[in-house]
Amino acid sequence: MKIVPVIFEDQNLARMRPLSWSVPVFELRCGLFNTRERVGLCSSVSGGVLLGRGMLRNLNRASGWKWGAASIASFGGEDVRFLFLNGMLAPDFSLIQSLFELAREYPEFIWRDGQELIAAVVSVDVAVKVAEAWESWEKDNADQGVWTDPARTPPTWMGPDLFPDETSDHPQDLIAQLDELAMLQEAGPSWIWNIVGFTKEALTGDLDFVQGGMSFSREPFGIFPGPDLPSPDWAKPTTLEKLSVRLSHEEISRLAVDVPDLVFCGEGVDLAPGTAIDTTQGPVILDRKVRVMPHCFLEGPLYIGPGSLVKPGARIHGESSFGIVNRLAGEIGESTFGDFANKQHEGFIGHAVLGSWINLGAMTTCSDLKNNYGDIRADLGAGTVSTGSRFVGLMMGDHAKTAIGTLFNTGTCVGFASNIFGGGMPPKFVGNFKWGGQEGGPLYAVDRARSTAGIVMARRGCQFKDAHGELFSSLG
Repeated sequence: MKIVPVIFEDQNLARMRPLSWSVPVFELRCGLFNTRERVGLCSSVSGGVLLGRGMLRNLNRASGWKWGAASIASFGGEDVRFLFLNGMLAPDFSLIQSLFELAREYPEFIWRDGQELIAAVVSVDVAVKVAEAWESWEKDNADQGVWTDPARTPPTWMGPDLFPDETSDHPQDLIAQLDELAMLQEAGPSWIWNIVGFTKEALTGDLDFVQGGMSFSREPFGIFPGPDLPSPDWAKPTTLEKLSVRLSHEEISRLAVDVPDLVFCGEGVDLAPGTAIDTTQGPVILDRKVRVMPHCFLEGPLYIGPGSLVKPGARIHGESSFGIVNRLAGEIGESTFGDFANKQHEGFIGHAVLGSWINLGAMTTCSDLKNNYGDIRADLGAGTVSTGSRFVGLMMGDHAKTAIGTLFNTGTCVGFASNIFGGGMPPKFVGNFKWGGQEGGPLYAVDRARSTAGIVMARRGCQFKDAHGELFSSLG
């Protein structure tokens, strides 16, 4: 039986703002991979179907992955079942593999966790109707401005009555297996700030899955190489090998590495003499063409994405993960960055989750711990909530930028394409397209923000497409 994955967004995308303003939740990375990448690596078919917001449709570039209900029928056949998967699945390969195994064993089932649909297996006819119902839900939210208004949160989507209605109808052994998987799902991040805390386990599981010669490549959402660079190095397949395979004994002797067999590298990694690598807490993974300049300290568990540059004297602490072509300097601890992110100067960033195409001015620094060591509250736009954590830093959306010397309080949220500058700390919630970032301040003109984004992306060999411009206009 052929199992075709269908990955959907639901109401929980609001919990992943500010990153989810411009990126589907199934494209947000925790560890080495995002949900779409993990599902693709586990699936026996090429690609599948993505159910994401209509405003993001034309920014999808994942090979083999089609968009929307109308594409489901193209995968149809008598021996085909469709596995619906929540885009916020826990970052755990064993969870996804188990769901594929259950889908092959049971021709139809549903798995709900309270008010959330986690997974379901259905025939092609039912799959089309379910996807159409999802698209109706998505369109209603779009028409009401839910996807663009920080104060609005989407209503719950449980899936229509076309799904099997009662899990009590499932065989007892299936119920038992789903109960076991529920514990894995509960261990996944449910809010954006949780991503940092699950990075260690995600990196360990991801590394275990790809060891042994498995190759993988990057097709980041909304990033299109320019016509003069159709196949950049960061898009080429990567195979991770131990440090001793990638570098000669003489090259390794110039490094300060405690356990070389816990350092994994892609093709073309360049480590300057004197680089110190500490794997006491977990592995260090350097993707293809990563360059680490002199006098840097890298602590695991750590992943640095392809084409990234670590500048002289950088100190990067464990439980951190960085996307493609990052520029990293200063002190960074327990943080996740998106793609083409710039932190090229001194300053501390800790327990932070940052998007793509951001630029942090020199000495930009965030607090990640309150002076009274109390739980940190955060506001993603719909009111403050308790994070349940003593450590939460900056959360920043795509295309946001900071001036030199910018300071952020604990748990600050900065929206899409905002430009932060001026004296004093900005408020703990800064919306999209804010100019300066202070309360009552002006908006960043959308046409100027679009123009700047086009310049920035062209400098990195990427295209600013009409779909990018439409997204800017929608969020502005």
